[in-house]
Amino acid sequence: MISETKLWAIITVLAAGALVGVVGQELGVFSGSESDTTENTQTLLSTADNPDPLASQCVTHDMQLGRHDHSTLSIFINGEERLIPENMGINTETCNEQGGNMHTVHTHDASGKLHIETEADVNISLGVFFDIWGVHFNETGIFDYRVSNTHELVMTVDGVTTDEFDDYLLVDGKEIVIMFQSRN
Repeated sequence: MISETKLWAIITVLAAGALVGVVGQELGVFSGSESDTTENTQTLLSTADNPDPLASQCVTHDMQLGRHDHSTLSIFINGEERLIPENMGINTETCNEQGGNMHTVHTHDASGKLHIETEADVNISLGVFFDIWGVHFNETGIFDYRVSNTHELVMTVDGVTTDEFDDYLLVDGKEIVIMFQSRN
């Protein structure tokens, strides 16, 4: 037989766990369809776990480049802008001085300007940049935020909504905006 004190402790723990789940779902952080659930932890799957091969190619400014152009990326999470890190994709474990010090898509500052540089003139999807960054991005969500019944992911290119997300092919001069937000 369980004592009254133990019973209240169990009820408190269960209620706290339920509250964390509800708050996480309301914030759009958890989604059962996109994660693996274990006893007490929830691991979110990430597109960066299986990167595009272009994410591991390296270039230098000394190379004869087949492509060198730029797009601008802005990310908003629940109305707050998330800055794109400076020097993302430069001097990494994969791309260092010996084999080229920059990934095919990289930044130099925190302005959101993406530098797209390749030896051959090839198409590169936006997902390659997120693979290089090592974070999740596709139609299911961005970073640890997942689309749910309360939150959506919206992407625009030059102000026009698109559903290409990580498959969007980067084009010179385009302004890309990604917004994770509450559904209307």
